[in-house]
Amino acid sequence: MKFISIAKKDFKELIRDRKSLAMILLFPLFFMLVFGFAFGGMGQSNQPHNLAVVNYDKGATMPITGETVNFGNNLTKVLEDSKYQDSDVHLFDVNLTTESDANKKLEAKDVDAALIIPENFSQSMVAMITSTMQQPLTTGTGTSASSFNATATLIIRGDTGYIGFGTSQGILTGVLEQYKDTLVTQTRSAITGSSGAETTQYIQSKVEAISGTGSFTTFDFLAPGMMVFAILLLTTTVASALTREVEKGTLARLKLSNMTSFDILFGGLLPWSLIAGVQVVILLIVAVLIGFHWQGGLNSLIFALFVGIIGGIASISLGMIIAAFTRNDNQAGNLGTLISVPTSFLVGAFFPLPQVVIGHLWGQSFQIYDILPWTHVLYALRATLTFGGGWDAIAYHVGWAALLTAVLFVIGVVLFSKNRLRADN
Repeated sequence: MKFISIAKKDFKELIRDRKSLAMILLFPLFFMLVFGFAFGGMGQSNQPHNLAVVNYDKGATMPITGETVNFGNNLTKVLEDSKYQDSDVHLFDVNLTTESDANKKLEAKDVDAALIIPENFSQSMVAMITSTMQQPLTTGTGTSASSFNATATLIIRGDTGYIGFGTSQGILTGVLEQYKDTLVTQTRSAITGSSGAETTQYIQSKVEAISGTGSFTTFDFLAPGMMVFAILLLTTTVASALTREVEKGTLARLKLSNMTSFDILFGGLLPWSLIAGVQVVILLIVAVLIGFHWQGGLNSLIFALFVGIIGGIASISLGMIIAAFTRNDNQAGNLGTLISVPTSFLVGAFFPLPQVVIGHLWGQSFQIYDILPWTHVLYALRATLTFGGGWDAIAYHVGWAALLTAVLFVIGVVLFSKNRLRADN
């Protein structure tokens, strides 16, 4: 039967074209792994929520025992020890830090939420316990205990348009309420007939959006990621274009002159880099038109343009590496897509990935994703376009992006020159 012959022919062609076959089989595999890692917990149903705690509490003295207590420290310990029901997994991964550092971590999505404990937290807790023991409790001058202890307000801070904050804020509020109720219950059980106290009279909590995010939506988090995704797609275009230039002999003719491989590749780098910058501007305009809350004004646009060009150079460098190992533009395009699209997920372009910290450098946590220059490009774009940060907010990530891009470019030039421009050898 003729159709069997056709099937055999197509099957043999498919097996021979190993790179295309790998593209078909591995592309969905990458997506499955990335989404499973991000949302599936790699076999673990519950995951700790990253929480920054800023403790300003100065402590207070218990009225009967005279013991000095710091309920801010006690609450922090409770948060560290809290676990999911019937599970050994903690509710929070608590990071005790300063308020300025907490704000930076919130902007970078290193933490989901921040809890600010005020100076008078212990005083208010002591007043609540005292009032529970005896209502109304009067001092020697006949004043109520609550009259000299202002209500303490715990602040739960975060990006109110970020889904991670919404989940963490709900869990944190429940833990805080349980913490207050437990103290009151323990006090009541120690004193028979006590009527107890109204906890909200002494301890309250409120949600506070980090600067500039009060009206944010999920799209405000995604828009810079889409820019990085577009920049990464340059990899496929550049890889295909370079492979075609080799096939047509254009690069070979150029090498007959006194041009070096560096001259040829660096010369091609300039126009593609400008394309990356233009992509950022165009996508920003479109994003603003459909609801993106752009912060920072003209300065942030200039910073974003600069950062976008660095990201473009990184993508071009990756395109050189791919072109060094592919035979034709079709293979280059397939391999470029296979690498660039999953990479956009791995740098957090569309959703935050679980933290995998491998060390700390210059006071910043360094995660496994940070070995990719586009991760830092994304952080910088979010810091300046979404949060309106200036140079100080992006300098760290711009430095890393530039350094990693330079390394990637050198690797790209060496591999492409060695494998595809052998006339230099």
